[in-house]
Amino acid sequence: MKLDDIDQKIIDTLEKDARTPFLKIARTLKVSEGTIRKRVAKLVENKTIKKFTVELRYTSQVIIGIETNPHKPTTEIVQELIKMDVKKVLEVAGRFDLICMLSRKSLEEVNDVLEKIRVLEGVEHTETFTILKEN
Repeated sequence: MKLDDIDQKIIDTLEKDARTPFLKIARTLKVSEGTIRKRVAKLVENKTIKKFTVELRYTSQVIIGIETNPHKPTTEIVQELIKMDVKKVLEVAGRFDLICMLSRKSLEEVNDVLEKIRVLEGVEHTETFTILKEN
């Protein structure tokens, strides 16, 4: 689906704050609230918007690079990571096969998850990057 300028501005607004009221978006874009409601519904229906989410502020956030055994399907590893409540798992090209985003209340909790990841069948090596500041 090709997005027009209004659709893109709706998406930009909701990316910044998914709780922005449709009425506020409508006033900013000088269209009716019904127009915003219908457009958002269509963006959800055609899967341009996959989900609305809550982003929590945790004290410990890390990025984990994972090298996997090429003989082990990464889909099995990804399923295990999701079971561990790793919120973002990306299959990538380059030095790592998977990149994960992990947020926990403490570094101790992060370490507990890392220990579980390191012993997963097919995980060859991990490298963890602690997020010091998010802009």
